[in-house]
Amino acid sequence: MRALLLCGLLTLSACSAGSVSPVTISQAIAGVQADLTKTGVVSVSGVQHWTADQAARFDANVRALQCAQNTSDPVVAMIAGPVTMDLSGSFSQSGSFSVSTSSFTPVFGLQADASRTKGQTLSLPVQFVPLSALADAEAGREVGYAGALLGQNDVVRERVAARIEGDRTALAAHVEVLASDLTRCLEMKGRPFVGVKKE
Repeated sequence: MRALLLCGLLTLSACSAGSVSPVTISQAIAGVQADLTKTGVVSVSGVQHWTADQAARFDANVRALQCAQNTSDPVVAMIAGPVTMDLSGSFSQSGSFSVSTSSFTPVFGLQADASRTKGQTLSLPVQFVPLSALADAEAGREVGYAGALLGQNDVVRERVAARIEGDRTALAAHVEVLASDLTRCLEMKGRPFVGVKKE
């Protein structure tokens, strides 16, 4: 009888042993950051304070797009707003176990229920703009972030507006220099293989 009871308890506990461990918030955020890094996302914010490395990454990204699209003013993808993530999940389990005996044979019963639900939503607003319009699109994004600060009538509004306009002007000038020189792509342009007939 005890052996049967022990066997039943072990069987019931095995039902929950295969449950998947939940994904933590830090794992989910790290996964999104890793995906954005693999994609080669390059920041266009705060151009007035870029380091040499940030400027070089931006320039390399622009050159790659120019060469791929064979134009000095390629269409670029831009994250146009906040990246938001909605994670949800639940796991519930229940079970029952009973052993009873009658005068003739032991009766054994086991019941287990398990349900698992998980969901994930990622919102990534992407805007496609020509390179020549990137500075204006970025300024529009910054105005959206500044929101109520620009509605005030004080020094804060003036500083925020001046920063946004300064960044827009600097980015437009930087892009103009890149768009004016497409010679690197022409020098690096691949040539098709051509077969030569031997006589």
